[in-house]
Amino acid sequence: MSQVTLSANRFRVLENLNWSPDGLCLLVGANGSGKTTTLDLLRFLRNFFERGQENAFLSIDGGHIRTRGLAEGEPVELEFAIGEIRWRLSLPLSDSGFTGTYGETLLRGDETILHTEMFSDYWLLGQTRIPRDGQRCGAALYWDRHEPESKWMQPLASALKGTRVYKSFSLNKVQHPDSRDHPIQFLHGTGINLWSVLNSWKGAPMMYGGQYEWVMTQARKAFPDLIGSIEFDRGLPYLFPPDSTDPADGLPPARAADGLLTGLLQLTAVAGAQRGALIAFDEIENQLHPHAIRKILGAMRERAEEHDLTIIITSHSPVVMNAFRREPDQFYVFEPGAARMPVALTDLHDEDWLSAFMLGDLYDRLEFAAPATLHAGDD
Repeated sequence: MSQVTLSANRFRVLENLNWSPDGLCLLVGANGSGKTTTLDLLRFLRNFFERGQENAFLSIDGGHIRTRGLAEGEPVELEFAIGEIRWRLSLPLSDSGFTGTYGETLLRGDETILHTEMFSDYWLLGQTRIPRDGQRCGAALYWDRHEPESKWMQPLASALKGTRVYKSFSLNKVQHPDSRDHPIQFLHGTGINLWSVLNSWKGAPMMYGGQYEWVMTQARKAFPDLIGSIEFDRGLPYLFPPDSTDPADGLPPARAADGLLTGLLQLTAVAGAQRGALIAFDEIENQLHPHAIRKILGAMRERAEEHDLTIIITSHSPVVMNAFRREPDQFYVFEPGAARMPVALTDLHDEDWLSAFMLGDLYDRLEFAAPATLHAGDD
């Protein structure tokens, strides 16, 4: 898959974002600097393309999309690009919400395929005027209605539809599963279909390319004392410790460690990603032991390389940061005062200098990603 480029102007705290993540990437910054907002942007664009404007706003809790303090009339501008294909949105917003219809442009190289200005009631497809749809965006409708001419759009459509963002898992529902069928194509953003996915993968290893066994192999490395296998009885899971031979040893999810469940959720999300997909995790370290963090990150890095995945993780954890010591070019920072965000760590500091330190220690010392009102060395 060609590299994705994500751009945003005036989207919440993202006044000027321009980023081309690739492989396993770490995104760090002070609280409120834009890490979670970047993941919200991915979720917003995916839903805008797939389900339309209203669903996109609902997916990120609606209001306050525009950067605070802007003059009236300055739109929120967004772009999702892959290779030569670019999809742009211009959103006319006030602090209270939309002030009119949005602008949209779909480009293939230097050629404008589809375009509409803000406040216009039609799209231009070439020189042809087409009435706007009240629900879906022009790029999605063009993709759906113009086979086979629109096949060139496949990379963009696949990238947007394949984007998955995991901000927080519903552990309570994972701990207390029901036997109802859930979708099994991929892990839901809340993780509520974890056991349905794993059960399906386990029952059809050839069809699912050994995804269940990959998850279990990596889970055993990350949690060597906790997990040996998972058995399913009438759709309900039981987790067995290593080398167990007694059926009575099987624990329901409610008895399993939260960290083990979190690790299984993260690994299942990665295993289920289609080749070339983009997936993101917010504060990946939650509930995990440092050993588990290192093993899961190692598994993600290998899977990203083997399946051409882009995996974005955010964190405040020195353990996570230290795991990128050999890949500082995959470490990105929301650095106060930078012209464009995020900044590669290797653009902030010399790579030879970075190699002399643990990256988590530098973060703790405020050498990068410090709150804007603090300076390195201040308490």
